[in-house]
Formats: sequence, structure tokens, C-alpha cells
Amino acid sequence: MKIKTILIFLFLFTVVAHAQQNSSEKTRLLILADMGNEPDEEQQMMHMLMYCNEFDLEGLVAVSGKYLQPASKNPYRQVLHPELFHHLILGYSKVYKNLQKHADGYPEPEFLTNLVRTGQPGYGIESTGEGLSSPGSDLIIRVVEKDDPRPVYIVVNAGSNTLAQAIKDYEKAHSAAELARFISKLRVYENGAQDNAGAWICAQYPEINWIRSNYQTYCYGGPANDGIADNKGDRSRLGPHTWGEYEYSSIGQHQWALQHIIANHGAFGRYFPLRQFENGHVTFLEGGGTIPWLGLCNKGLYDIEHPHWGGWSGRFTKEKVKNFWSKHTSVNVDEKEYGDFYMFIEAEDQWVNPETGKEFNDWFTPIWRFRRAFFNDFQCRMDWCFQPFEKANHNPNAAVNGDRSNRIVFLNAKPGEQILLDGSASSDPDGDELEFLWWCYAEAGTYPEKLELKNAENQTFNFVVPKDAKGKEIHIILEVQDKNEIASLFDYGRIVINVE
Repeated sequence: MKIKTILIFLFLFTVVAHAQQNSSEKTRLLILADMGNEPDEEQQMMHMLMYCNEFDLEGLVAVSGKYLQPASKNPYRQVLHPELFHHLILGYSKVYKNLQKHADGYPEPEFLTNLVRTGQPGYGIESTGEGLSSPGSDLIIRVVEKDDPRPVYIVVNAGSNTLAQAIKDYEKAHSAAELARFISKLRVYENGAQDNAGAWICAQYPEINWIRSNYQTYCYGGPANDGIADNKGDRSRLGPHTWGEYEYSSIGQHQWALQHIIANHGAFGRYFPLRQFENGHVTFLEGGGTIPWLGLCNKGLYDIEHPHWGGWSGRFTKEKVKNFWSKHTSVNVDEKEYGDFYMFIEAEDQWVNPETGKEFNDWFTPIWRFRRAFFNDFQCRMDWCFQPFEKANHNPNAAVNGDRSNRIVFLNAKPGEQILLDGSASSDPDGDELEFLWWCYAEAGTYPEKLELKNAENQTFNFVVPKDAKGKEIHIILEVQDKNEIASLFDYGRIVINVE
């Protein structure tokens, strides 16, 4: 059988890729968060600042939502708290110079300070309209209007009404064609659907690219059903146990964080709070606001233009789904007033945890399959706050046939064709030994059968395209892991094979 070798100059065999897959480009990111609702927002945003060299951060907007609004019984939660962004940026400034020793691209603290705004102070779509513009909604318009062809990835970690206000204001002052271009640049990830504005937006502007996550977004450390105290019930709801020797509970997660994030990790580590409610209950780490941006750290794995492909931000349906209601009853009652709406929603994966042999097969698995990797990643990155380069661990670089660019690779092939994939040019900046794993991400493609890959732990790998795969798409993932005494770090390469 003829062997088709993928050359280093991958463009000879690729289809035209989206601009997002150009390794020289980062994703433009704007975050809306109900800062002050509870400590999880500070945990999420502190975590995000440790990775802010991986994307182009363009806005940090304090907004309202179901839990932080004028109707709250807690006076602190009746108003917005942009000062918490400034508090975290102050902590970041204390370690900024040391972070620069480990990676390029960390923005200056003053730049981050200038991104902070306040959004709609009131709750829901009712707090939008004529004369209700906010500094946050104005910022959204300026960001989207920039002379920059890249889409704007908007993470909504609370209510969406500040985004709704921006769209209303833009629509009033522009033509229908200009509004269409404005909407076309938006890529929205709505975490938890925490007000009624998301459904209103999608009903009014059905062409908008909108992801809604009711559950995957909470799986960074949390249980499948986040409404039940995870350390008092069925522990399997927590997913894979990824916090070492500490107990399989929320308490164990915070003990892990105390060791690897907070204590003896430089000035910034102390800005990571305990996530504790007024009744004293300690719950799982980071709520839902980490997962939406986390996928942006893996350019070779995740693509915001194809949320059904999966990655560290989860995996979603290829087509929009009708009326995927918020999990919050008080929100979805309002949502039913606006007419039908369509969104990309959570999809299922099947995965066997290699550490335990336990199989997972549900909505939460697209996150849980990567949880070991991103817990290790945060742990190692926190060392960058105070350690010199030689005493910290850094991510390996996964290279497919010599291409180190972290671009997603596109190939055309024929049924029965044999393809040689070569990861031997992968490297590690610390000189660590590397382990390789090639695996088929079946749910990301369109070929229905599970493919068992032989010699999948070798640097080079021969893949035979199934003879019955004509017209299908197959996704092969190269997973490279370093062997380091601090914790193993990962990098990925995705090969998308179009079977002609």
C-alpha cells in the first residue's frame, strides 16, 4: 500500500483554514462577570490573569445577573464591583516581571487596568433600552468596531444584558447591513444563563454565534449536579479525582489549592480566596467561569469557529438547538416570553480514564477528559510567579511532521489510504522526556465508528483511513506529555482528515 507522508510544509496538503488557526494570531477576548457575587469570580479571574498572555484581552466588565442585582437581599450584592478586577490586577502587578521570565506576551498591569468597566447595574433585559447605555456596553461596541478582522470571543459569566444593550445601541445608529456585520463578529459563550437577556438576544438575532453551557462550564472542579453538596453525597458526580492525595471532595480541592496555588507561590497566590458561602459551606473550585476561556490556551486543539470539535472549553453541538432553557427556573420562565431561540448546546463524549479504567459517557465528559491536564497546568504556571525559569516546568510543544506552529492541520485523503503522522519534532523547553499518545476524537468528526489506533504511543504513527469512510471527517489528536517531577504538562496537535 502506498504511504502518503505528510511533509513539513503542511500547506501542500491542507485546505484553507480559518484565521483563528494562524499560529501568529491570538483570540480576542472580552469577559463579563458578576464580580462580588461570591469568591468563585475572583478565583476564576485570578486564574485567567495567569494565562492572559495566551489571548488578546480587550475588556473586563463587571455586570449583574441572577445572583448579583438590586433585588438581592444582601446589600453587597445589590451593586456592581469593578474594584475587584482592580484588586486582582494589583496582585498580578506584583508578579508581572517574574512571569515575563517564563513566557512572552504578558500585558502590562496598566494595560489591564484600562480594560475594566461597569455594565448594566439592573437585572435582565428589562434594564436595557433607550438611555441605559453603560461604560461596559460602550466598550463592547468599540471593541467589535475595531479595524480587526478577527472575531470577538465574549465570555458571559453572569447576565447578558450588557451585551444586549450594546447590540440595541449599535442597531439604533447603524444600517441593517452594518448590524449584520457587527453580529457576525461575535462568538458568545454563555456560562449558566444567569439572566433572561441571552434568550432575548438569540430570539431577536437568530444568526448570532451563541454557545450556552448549563453544566459543562461547572466541571472544572465541580460535580455534575452542582446543586447538591458534593462532599455529602455521591462522589462520582465530581468526575475524575485530580487533586492528588487530598480527599475526593470540595474540601480536598481547596486543600490542593492551598498547597499549589496559595501558599508559598508568590504574592499573587494569596489573592486566590476560599470559596465559602455565608452558611459556612465550602464548595468546589472556581464555579463556571474558568472553562469558557480555558480552551483558548490550546491553539492546536481548540477552535472557537468549531465548538463541536471539543477541547479544554468543552464540546458542543454542530447545529443549533431550539429552546435550550436556562437551568435556573426563575430565568427560563422569562425566556419563554420571547419566542423561539436557537443556540449551540452541550454535547456528550465517551472516555475511559486511563488512571482508573472508569468510563464516563455524558455531558460532562468533554471537560473531565482534560481535567488532569489543566489542573497540572495551573499548578505549574503558579510557579512562574516566583521561580526562575530553570526551577519551573513549561509546556512541551507538540509538532506534527515538523510543524511546531500549533496550527490545526487539515488533510485530504482517500478511503484505504495510509498516512504517516510524525511527532518526533516535538520538544520540551526544559529538556524533559516526552510521552506520546495518538487518539481518535470520534465525537468531533463524522465517521461513526470508534477507531482503535495501533502503536498509538509511538512518536510516529501510521493511520489507515477506513475503507467505508468516504465523505466523512476524522479527527486524530496528538497528545504530548512531559515527564517532570513538579507535574506533567501537555500540548496537542489536531489533524482533521477529510476523506474524499
